[in-house]
Amino acid sequence: MHDNMEKLYRNVMGYYAIDLKKVSVEEFLTDLNNFKTAFMQATKENMRRREAEEKERRAKMAKEKAEKEKLERQQKKKHLLEMNTGNVEKSCMAVKGA
Repeated sequence: MHDNMEKLYRNVMGYYAIDLKKVSVEEFLTDLNNFKTAFMQATKENMRRREAEEKERRAKMAKEKAEKEKLERQQKKKHLLEMNTGNVEKSCMAVKGA
C-alpha cells in the first residue's frame, strides 16, 4: 500500500511539474488545501455578486415599470381633464346661445 501511495504521489507531482526534492508532501497538500479554500471562497463571492447584480437589475426594471405606469396615469388624467374642459366649454356656449 505504501508503494502504491508513493507511486500515486510521484504521478501527481509529475502532473503538476513539481520537483520532489524541493517540495515535501506536507507543503504540497497544504498548498492544495489553500487553493481549494480560496477557490471555494471565490465561487461563493461570485455567486453573491451575481445575485446582487440580478437583484439590482430587477429593482431597476421595477422602478422603470412604476415610472412608466405613473406617466401613463398622468397622461390619462390630463386627457380626461381636457375632455371635461371641452365639454364644459360646449355647455357654456350652448347656454349663452340659448
